[in-house]
Amino acid sequence: MNILMISPKPPRGAVPRPYAMAKHLVQLDHQVTLVMVSETERWRTEVYNWDGIRAVVIPHLLNGRLSYGWDPYDTFRRILFLNRDSEQYDLVHCFETRPSVIHPCQWVSLKKHIPFVTDWNDWFGRGGLVKYNRPSWYHILRLERIETFYEEAFRAKAAGLTVISSVLGQRAIELGVKPDRISHIPGGVFLDLFVPRPQNECRQRMGFPLEIPILGFSSSDTHFDLEIIMQALKIVSRSFPTIKLIISGNPRPGVREMVARYDLKQQICFIGYVNYEELLWYLGCANLFLLPMADLPHNRGRWPNKIGEYMCLGRPTIANPVGDIKELFQKHQVGLSADWDPVDLAEKIMILLEDHEMAARLGENAREVAETEYDWRILTGKLEQFYSRIIQYEKSL
Repeated sequence: MNILMISPKPPRGAVPRPYAMAKHLVQLDHQVTLVMVSETERWRTEVYNWDGIRAVVIPHLLNGRLSYGWDPYDTFRRILFLNRDSEQYDLVHCFETRPSVIHPCQWVSLKKHIPFVTDWNDWFGRGGLVKYNRPSWYHILRLERIETFYEEAFRAKAAGLTVISSVLGQRAIELGVKPDRISHIPGGVFLDLFVPRPQNECRQRMGFPLEIPILGFSSSDTHFDLEIIMQALKIVSRSFPTIKLIISGNPRPGVREMVARYDLKQQICFIGYVNYEELLWYLGCANLFLLPMADLPHNRGRWPNKIGEYMCLGRPTIANPVGDIKELFQKHQVGLSADWDPVDLAEKIMILLEDHEMAARLGENAREVAETEYDWRILTGKLEQFYSRIIQYEKSL
């Protein structure tokens, strides 16, 4: 097959979902063109080979989040490129349905008479992230209505839909998408990248004492639901005064204010943005990982990719049973579930810090689950079958 993928993100932001699918489709002997937005370029479109993928990087004018799917200039330049593109595609797959993605997708679908599939990987619109992760001016201008429209309006018009969570699949059915046109593909893992390393070796390399307990929390810029961790850490530190919590990424000022409010400056280690190689060494220092998730729509609708990274590294995770994470923890022994209560979370942390045998067993189980169910190679095989089914169905009409 010759597949066109369209993403609202730049190459750096395209990892892991569009890039992972494209990379592994290429390994299955398919051709893939992945259209993305540039981080800095204003005028020139770049085309190059990226791990066998034909990468097309489009210029933009707007900055910040508005450059990721909402830039009219980016939208126009994508359509202009695709109008001149001589590739004969079998299917186009767009990641999310923002203007710079869905309009070029629909245009090339009509021009080349090929089916299009959309991907839904987060609950952004009504009741979702738009309510918690947007600036005040966004709400003053009522832009959440526009975001909700673009998130929902095109799902039933597509030939197929891939969803990152079962909740989004159910929401799509309510919007009129036929169940047999939906494929549930959670966030996968790169087994060759996230490899378990000995804890002592990681600590020696990153400068942490060998004997202290260390917790891990990985994120780039969405540090939601961290307050319950701070509350639990305050409790745990009474029994484990040398405990540390490693937090990656660039948290908002409110997180650092929270640390000061709970008097946890000695317990928290902010490592900032680091590349994947360095992140692996930092996370390898941890005894266990934390995945706080309040029972809210945006959490029910998402699949936190960090759980895949945690499982790959062979450590147990303590999580709140929300959305598909609940099913994961019910089906597999990869960690412990905790109530949305700091006391219960603290108790679960101390159980795993004290019971080394249980922690080791859960960590081994987690790595096995990552290998057998969440490897991107396995998930992309499922995607390949879904594409074939959609193409054959459309040809039969």
